[in-house]
Amino acid sequence: MTATTTQADVVGSGFLARHLAERLRAEGVDTGALAAAGIGAVLTAELNRLADYHDTIIECLGTGSSLLFVGTWRSLVYVGPMWTPGAVGCPHCLVNRTANSAFGPDLHGDQLAESSTRDLERFTLGPRTLGVVVRLVRERVEAAARGEDVADGSVWVVDGATGTAERQFLLPDSTCPSCAVPGSDTTPVFTEPDVPLTKLAPGVLRTAEMDADVVERDYLFAGLGLFKEVRVDLQSPTGACSVELSSRWGRREPAIGRARTYRSSRTIAVLEGLERYAGLYRGGRAAPVRASWAELADRAIDPRELGVHPDSSYDAEGFRYRRFHPDTVVDWVWAYSFVRRDRVLIPERSAFWGPRHDGEISFAYDTSNGCALGNSIEEAVLHGLREIAERDSFLMAWYRKLALPEVPLDDVGGDLGRLLRKAALFTGFRFRAFLSTMEYGLPSFWLTAEGGEPDGPAVLAGAGAHPDPVQAIAGGMHELIGSVLAMKHDYAGKRSRGLEMFADPDLMTRMEDHSLVGALPEARPRYDFLLDSAHQRIDLADVPGQVQHTEPDLRADLDVVVSGFLGAGLDVLVVDQTMPELRRNGLHCVRVLVPGTLPITFGHRNRRTENLPRLVSGAGLAYPSLLEPGEEIGCVPHPFP
Repeated sequence: MTATTTQADVVGSGFLARHLAERLRAEGVDTGALAAAGIGAVLTAELNRLADYHDTIIECLGTGSSLLFVGTWRSLVYVGPMWTPGAVGCPHCLVNRTANSAFGPDLHGDQLAESSTRDLERFTLGPRTLGVVVRLVRERVEAAARGEDVADGSVWVVDGATGTAERQFLLPDSTCPSCAVPGSDTTPVFTEPDVPLTKLAPGVLRTAEMDADVVERDYLFAGLGLFKEVRVDLQSPTGACSVELSSRWGRREPAIGRARTYRSSRTIAVLEGLERYAGLYRGGRAAPVRASWAELADRAIDPRELGVHPDSSYDAEGFRYRRFHPDTVVDWVWAYSFVRRDRVLIPERSAFWGPRHDGEISFAYDTSNGCALGNSIEEAVLHGLREIAERDSFLMAWYRKLALPEVPLDDVGGDLGRLLRKAALFTGFRFRAFLSTMEYGLPSFWLTAEGGEPDGPAVLAGAGAHPDPVQAIAGGMHELIGSVLAMKHDYAGKRSRGLEMFADPDLMTRMEDHSLVGALPEARPRYDFLLDSAHQRIDLADVPGQVQHTEPDLRADLDVVVSGFLGAGLDVLVVDQTMPELRRNGLHCVRVLVPGTLPITFGHRNRRTENLPRLVSGAGLAYPSLLEPGEEIGCVPHPFP
């Protein structure tokens, strides 16, 4: 495709470029007017053909002038962004933000066949739509000529099908090959000691709440935001919303928020989505260290300490992951070690869990386990450790068949009591809780939901961990309620598939497979060690907590939690995953790793149960194991949803 330039310096080809050039010239917006506004050209292009104009864009910016982009996608016209040399937020960012959604092209090629053979550009961009586009371009040029800041990331989205025009803001893409600037490495920078991290309340382990208006502005715009659609669950006993992150690899990452109100749950869903985004894309990062462990052993951890797969998995045909070898060359990034009080290298694939398509070797399957968001690095680390403890205690209890004490829920009052009663009313299930706090002391609970229908799901499981035992159960209950409602809806149609996986666990490949198999009535005996054995009982009020109610600074709570892990002989590693898209609003994202704890994985072959001494010996655990002599640890798929 050859770019053409008109007398009004409209670059592009096709009907819109010709029409826009003619109208602007007729209204006095010629080359001189553009130059006076500091604009080198107005570039028109279909979003899926923007790459054809790469050289033209570079040439224009090389003059030191700005570029005003007018992009089209079916009935949509994007007027903006205005891109200046050295700035972030370019037309390629716009393509990345809209791609793989109804608002932009499929990056793998559009697979949707049009039902009409008419010229869609002419048909959808009718006279009124074209008039609006011309007016918006002219107004931006005139504003730039007056010295106003029009390179503010704003984009007018004109929809020729609905006749609407909406001003949105483009969130610059820190992974963009055209305008992204490599930033810092992954070593976390902790808050200066003289800067207080004051908790919102004595028992609230957050220092600020996300402004709902900021959520709307930066992350939820339908066309240009990270999240294109908010879905509300009207069947849940709690406020529940979900958003979906459009992935650049043809997959979508859901994020769910649950709270007392829908407004709060929407913000939580966005924050969870931002956490997924940071772990997937690694934007704004300096280049990793590429070497073998043998070359870095004095300043790198041994990847096997994070848990690896059984030999049977590595030997399986088509298994995606390779056994660790000291001479294998991979990418490494920096983490902070609380034991060493210094930074240490870890495999990049252990720091960022998103897929790579460049043939990079991975030693083990990974998930977002331990990723967390906060208003500071300290806050994010605290909540990352909560997730580590939640999954580790769940898997340890399952694989070792630990006889956990039961925590009676019948007489629990307050907000938790109301949540439990609503959960039972809405689902028809019986909910139980078992204390699963491990040797590092962070309060953790194993949760179950037992169904009463003979043809329905029998048991679903969940977990919760928090320095406050009440909040630990409440958080786990919110997740478990969602799992129960989803399973009740899908169970009948998926039961036959569940039975196949029950007979052959190697068929289990996805997260939802685990809860489905675990919910089968045929799988009910797997829970006997927990649900039917004689248990000690402990009242919720007697469960030791770790919240520092008399200390207003969040660091006090973090110090207690970290000290628990260190006292148990475990290190805490922290990787800074924060991308510029988060930092702009004061958010931080980290990946927390605790070598020796059990990482959650999905797909039975993907279990990481080897080279974990705590799992094999059970040393230091407070609960007896009901494993039979010689029983293989890890052979029964876990039911974590």
